[in-house]
Formats: sequence, structure tokens, C-alpha cells
Amino acid sequence: MPCPLSRRAKLATALCLLAASGARAQSGPPAPARTPAAAPARLSWAPLALRLDGLLDEPAWQRADSITDFTQRDPREGEPASERTVVRLVGTAEGLWVGLWAYEAEPVEIRRAQLRRDADFGTDDSFTLMIDAQRDRRSGFLFSVNANGAMNDAEIVTFESQNTDWDGIWDARARVTSWGWQAELFLPWQTLRYPANAASVGLNLKRYVRHRNEEALWRAWRRPEGIRFLEREGTLEGLRDLPPRAAAEVRPYLASTGRLAERAFLDGGRDSVIAPSGADGTAGLDVKLAPTPTLTLDLTFNTDFAQAEADRQVVNLTRFPLFFPERRTFFTEGAGIFDFGRTQQTQLFYSRRIGLGEGGIAIPLLAGARLIGRAGAQQLGLLATRTGGDDPATDLVARVKRDVLGRGYVGAMATLQETKNAPPSPAGGVDFNFPFIVKGQNLIFLGNFAAQQDSARGHGATHARFMVDYPNDHADIVVRVDRVGEGFAPPLGFVSQDGIWRLGGQAEITPRPERWHIRQFSFVPLSWNVVMNLDGSPNNADFEVRPLGAEFESGDDFEVNLQRFRDAPREEFEVFEGTDIAAGTYQWDRIEVQFGSSGKRRLAFDVSASAGGYYDGTGTELSIELRGRVEPHVLASLEYQVDDFHRGDAGFTAATARLRLDYAASARLTTTLFGQYDSESRRVALNARLRWTRSPGSDLYVVWNSAWQAGLSGGAQGVEWGRPTRGALVVKYVQYWRR
Repeated sequence: MPCPLSRRAKLATALCLLAASGARAQSGPPAPARTPAAAPARLSWAPLALRLDGLLDEPAWQRADSITDFTQRDPREGEPASERTVVRLVGTAEGLWVGLWAYEAEPVEIRRAQLRRDADFGTDDSFTLMIDAQRDRRSGFLFSVNANGAMNDAEIVTFESQNTDWDGIWDARARVTSWGWQAELFLPWQTLRYPANAASVGLNLKRYVRHRNEEALWRAWRRPEGIRFLEREGTLEGLRDLPPRAAAEVRPYLASTGRLAERAFLDGGRDSVIAPSGADGTAGLDVKLAPTPTLTLDLTFNTDFAQAEADRQVVNLTRFPLFFPERRTFFTEGAGIFDFGRTQQTQLFYSRRIGLGEGGIAIPLLAGARLIGRAGAQQLGLLATRTGGDDPATDLVARVKRDVLGRGYVGAMATLQETKNAPPSPAGGVDFNFPFIVKGQNLIFLGNFAAQQDSARGHGATHARFMVDYPNDHADIVVRVDRVGEGFAPPLGFVSQDGIWRLGGQAEITPRPERWHIRQFSFVPLSWNVVMNLDGSPNNADFEVRPLGAEFESGDDFEVNLQRFRDAPREEFEVFEGTDIAAGTYQWDRIEVQFGSSGKRRLAFDVSASAGGYYDGTGTELSIELRGRVEPHVLASLEYQVDDFHRGDAGFTAATARLRLDYAASARLTTTLFGQYDSESRRVALNARLRWTRSPGSDLYVVWNSAWQAGLSGGAQGVEWGRPTRGALVVKYVQYWRR
């Protein structure tokens, strides 16, 4: 059995800087008895491959060194982990093996609800491994497993964010025991993308105990740090004779689709068939090449995204466009390198502009190439695609980041779209990100400048942004300013508004009282977002004050927010079908209350309610989500949101409902049923998916998508179940080979 965890000695407490707003400094955690990075881990080697079964009974595990010094980040920063945790690492010719012994004094309290790949492990006990194979302290991969053996992975974008849509080739098994749970992870060397002659990699480990809401790490355990804080990562030494990158990783696919007739409904409930039923088959290919040990070239031909999860139906009650996240695998891997600008607000590159038309309608992606990785002190990203359909287009994106100032960078990006009916439309810019550590606290300066020229080459527009961020445990303060020029609309970007100045920021104070069963308070003296037209006239604004918010030791949380909104539309717009807002200046106040149940509860709910003004009327909003689980096979959630708006004798009620049911026979055979409805489109949609992972990278998907119209006369006529507007059954198989 692994050795028990040794207890750490404590030193005197240190002062922790709170906020520039004048909050008092509070006592910090006990300092560690030794420098956290002083003792690297060492890899043990085994002559033969191990069995991936979660038993951890081969002799190689007994010979390996143990990592046992885990320290709490939450709830008691700097104290030893409450439960004994042992990790051992073994190398073989095929890859890196990781063994976990997660002891638990009360095994009945182990939470293990998730089985689906890439599910949110916030409900579960879990273990996470971080590998920084480049040793650049800027990039890395996260590999997580729960007590069911379910897998979740991500690539690190910054210490504050990660790309959870990245999918690596690896595998894991886990099992619950009488003393806790244990897991075995296998990471092929090819997945890690290390430089030539690598003798060490950056390493960190994290264990999360759900029923205590406890997070413990091997390194970077201070609250301003965490598993993504690579500045304080540990080291895994003892790597030797690692194999070179494979010449190619190949993923051909075959897919067959059967479609129902597509219908459009006319007044009075009559329908017209606009596309006949039919069936077809298709094939395509994804290839991954390694031009250098640290660069990856992805090629795709006749790409298919049938397995991508459906977008959520949303009722838009604003005059600004909605932002939907990317879910297609070719665009999600390495997506962090292409970030430029403020997400969901003013982005130079938004991948959904490629291969998706109005309303999310798929446009054939005939071919694509993507090169990402590192060349010396530069991170590189190149993307080129060719789409078909009625308006074929060639899209190009180039990105570079140059390392400066520790974890910082200066970078540049350029995009270009060329279509059949218009000349090229270029856009580009430069940006920077300078993160500093000041007296143990994070302080970040970032900004960008971008310019765009329209396809007629007669007009150019620019965007500039600057932000200062202080993201720390006892205070999170940010101030930002943007200028978006008139007509700034990069064809491959996303811009919510142009022709404006935007001033925004927030000051959040989050003390830890260590009493009343409260883990952390949340007070927001002011959050603001003020948008003005370039001539200085008002456009829109929102302000929020949070007089009280708190997270309890149980994981439950609540907050109360006081809000003020202003809007000055220059033109009339439709806020909901049959309800128009006239041009003018409006101001209204609202109060909002939110409550969230802890993810550890088998039956949980989240509630958000707000009431007050809304333009020239009044409105109430209620959002409820109910979640339940039967461990370890069934997860269910039901969401309902209703917005009720009144203005004199008129008004509207906008409602959205979603039902999700996950059933997993195992971590490698999962099913999902996702149904949704909204009263604006009066559409009921269903997405059902089955995924069977035959082996890592090789998957069978069976997907059914359908939609029905409801309330054809604006009343309660029900759903036209017998006349679906569309329906399709897709069977797709992807095979993975490495050569």
C-alpha cells in the first residue's frame, strides 16, 4: 500500500492584499514548510506495457515513487488535504501511466454521477492531471477522471480559462473500493506533444472531494493560483528516449443519413413540402501530421459534424445579436491560439462564420487545414478552409504570439475571406497580454488594436481595447475601455455593436468569514457597462450593485442584485413577435435574486427571479432548473424560463423549456436526449445521440434530429407531431489509426 501522507509544519500567517477600493487586508494562509517547487517528481520505468483495468496491482506500481504532499486550496488554504491521496507515475514505451489512490474516510459519500465523455465534473469527486510538455509555462493539457472512470480533458488557454472542447487520445479506468476509490490513466506519448530530447515536463495534480467541496493540489495551491497557474507548476523528471511524433494520425469516417420531408407551414395550418425525403451516404477524412515535434498540422476533407451537440434555443429580448459557442471538433482543438478581442463582444475571429449560414444551417466544408503549436518563443496558428454551397468561400486566418515578460505575450492576427461574388475582405490587428504577480496577487494588463477593410475596399474601420484586471481571491477588480469604429464588422469575426465607445468594469469584494457556515461572501459595490455613440450621445448602459451574496460550506450559494438599465435605440425594433420598441430613451430599475444548489446533491435546483421595469413597461423573469441523478447511470435536468412583459393593456410572455436526459451503460457507451421549446419560434426540437467508443479515437455515433411546429394560429393548438418540419437519422463511424 502507498505510504501515508506526512503532515506539514505551519509557519506564521502572511498578509494578503485585498483590493484597491480600500478594503482591509486580511490574514493569509500559513506558509509552506518548504518551497513548493523544490522537490520534483520522478518517473519510474517499466519494461512492459501495463493493463488498463484500474486495479493497480502490477509490480511496476509498487516500485514507483509516491506523490503524497497535497495541500488544500479550498476551503482551508495551506493546510494538508483532509484525505490521504497517493499518485504514482510509470513510463513505458507506449506512454505515461498514472495511478491514483484516493482514500476516503466515508466511502458512501463519494459522488460519481457522470459517465459521459467531457461531462462537467462539478457534481463529482475527481482527479486532474496537468501536463506542460513544452515547459513554456503558458500551454498545457488537463486530463480528469472521476470515480466512474468517466473522462474529461481540456487545453489551457490562460490561467483563468481553458478550452474544454479539446479532445485528446488517452484512456482511463476507475473503481470504488472499501477505503475510497482508485483510478488508472494512460496517456500515449503522442498525445503530449513534447519537444525533441525532452527529459522533463511540467506537472501538477489536483484532487476534488465533492461532499466537502475541498480542492487540494500538489503545486500552485494558493487561492490566486490553481491547476492552470503554470508559473508554480511542478516538474516530472526521468523522461528518456521518448519516441518521435508519429508520422500521421488518420481518422476516416463513413456516414449514412436518412431524411424526412422538410415542411414549411402557411397561414391556417397548411403545410408545403420544400424538400423531399431521401437518403444518402458520405465519407471523409481527418489527418494529423507532425512537421516538427512541437507543431501539428491537421487536414480535413469533406468534413462532417453530425455528432455535434445541438445549439440551445434562446429567445432574444434585446436589439443585439446572440452569440452561440463553437461545438464542431475541427474548430475546437487549439481554439485558444485564435482568441483575439473580447469574447462575445468584439472578436476578430469567430469560427462559426465558417461552414454555418443563417440560423445555424450547415454549409459544406470541403477541405480545411490547421497548423498550431510552438516554434521557439512563438506560438503559431494558421487556418485555411474552403466551403461550398451556393456561395463558395475561401477563409484564411493567421495568428502568432511572441513570449515576453514571463507568462506574457505580444501577438498579431490576420483574417481574409474571399467569396465568388466579392473581392477579398481582409482584417487584422496586434494585441498584448502582460500578467504580473505583485506581492502574491495577480495583476494583468491587456489590449488590442484591429482594423478591417470591407470587400469594396472603399471603407476601413478599427477597434481598440485596453483592460486592467486584478483577479484574486479576496477581490476581483477589472476596468476596461473599448472603441469600436463605425462599420467595424470583420467577415470572420463577431461584433455585437459598432460605432461606439464602451466603458466597463466591476469591483467584487469576496471576504471569507470562516463562520456561520459561509465559505465566502460576495459584495459588488458596482458593476458597470456604459456604451456611447462615437458622437458622445448615449447608446445603452447597465449598472449592478450586489449588497449581499454568499457561498456556503455546503456548496449552495445565493446573491441579491440591484440593477439599472438604460437604452437609447435610434430606430424602432421588434423585441418579441408583435411587440415593438420605439426609438427613444428609456431607463428602468430591477431587483434580481438567485439561488443555486450544491452540485453534490442528488436532487438540486437553481432559481433566478427578477422584477421591475422593462423599457416603457414592467416585467418579471423567472428561471428554474431542476437536476436529478441516479448514480452512476442516469442524469436528468429540466429548465424553464419565462419573461412576462406588460405595457398598459399590451405585452407578451416569452417562454423557453428544455429537457435533458443522459443514460450511460458505461463510460464508453452513452446516450443523450435533449428536447427544447420556445414560444417565439413555437418550435419543438429533439436531439437524441448515442456514442460508443470502441477504442480511444474510434467512435460510433447514432444521431436523430427532428423539429415540430406548435401553435400555428397563435393559440394553444398543440404540437403538429404528425407533420414534423424536419427529421434526420445519421449513423456515423470514425476509425482512428496512428502510423
